Order: sequence, then C-alpha cells, then structure tokens
Amino acid sequence: MNTTRKKWLGLLFISLSVAMIIVDATIVNVAIPTIVDDIGITSTQVQWVQESYTLVFAALLLVFGALADRFGRKKLLILGVIIFAGASVFAALSPNGELLILARIIQGVGGAMVMPTTLSIINTGFTGRERGIAFAIWGATIGGTVALGPLLGGWLTEYFSWRWAFGINIPLGIIIIIGLLLTISDNVEQRSTE
Repeated sequence: MNTTRKKWLGLLFISLSVAMIIVDATIVNVAIPTIVDDIGITSTQVQWVQESYTLVFAALLLVFGALADRFGRKKLLILGVIIFAGASVFAALSPNGELLILARIIQGVGGAMVMPTTLSIINTGFTGRERGIAFAIWGATIGGTVALGPLLGGWLTEYFSWRWAFGINIPLGIIIIIGLLLTISDNVEQRSTE
C-alpha cells in the first residue's frame, strides 16, 4: 500500500477512534431508563453515570495531550482505545450503580487519551491543503456521531440490552487498534508540527 493511501486509511481509524468516544458521551442518555429498571440505580447515580465520563474526559484532555507529545502519540492513542474498550467491558457487565460509575470514570480517562492524540497525529501526518481536509473529516465525524449516539443507544436498548450500549465498543475497539497498528506511521512520533 502506498504512503498516501495508507495515510488516508489511517485517518479512517483515527476518525473511528473519535467517533467511539463521542458516541459514548450521548449513547447512555437513551439507555438510562432501562439501566434504572435493570440494576436499580438512584437518581444521584443516574447523574453520575451520565456526567462522570464527561467530567473526567474534559479534566484530562490537556494532560494527555502533553504526555502524547512527550511519550508518543501513536502509543498513547492505542493505549487510550484499549483503556476505553476495557472499561466498556466493565460497564457492560456492571451489576450495580457504583461499578457502572467507576467504569464510566475509566472510560473518561481512555477518551481523554484518544481525543488530543488524534488531533496531534493529524497535525503531524498531514500538511498543507491535505491537513485542512483531514481536520474537516475529523470535525464532521464529531458532528455526525453526536447525532448518532442517541439513535444507536435507542436501537441497542430496544432490540438487545442497555449493556450493548457499552458492549458495542469492544469489537469496534479491536478493529480500531488493528487499523491504527497497520496504518499509522511511526514518524508521527518524530516530526514536529508545521
């Protein structure tokens, strides 16, 4: 596969990484009534299930952005996807509100690793006009997945289980990790931004 094609295919997996963490911010909102019925969480726990992910995610973005630039963008992105998908398993299997909240906090940590590293990899891997196109695709992915989250959450909850609102991240995470390993060049670690 030539370098240009590999770079654009890598953008697909970068965009899927962002889609996974953004969908998870909204997918749970639709599943909440079913979660309440199934494991009996309180109204306070409902708020923590919904907001703990976003709070941790936002609080750690700058920290992980700096760490990615220092220790390796590709490594931190893949680690973030692994943590996020692993926490999704934990969330899907949670028998009570406390463990579900803990899983959501861990998901927030993984998501905070993913978001800034995707930006940094695009900035490092693309130049000129291509960089603008790549950022536009990245941004459109965020916009589209914000709308997709509630639809996907409703569909999974209605036809499967609320647990699949989290479980869907497991096969998606595996696909993303394999794709990133195959398509993201190691030179994203060395090149300075232009």
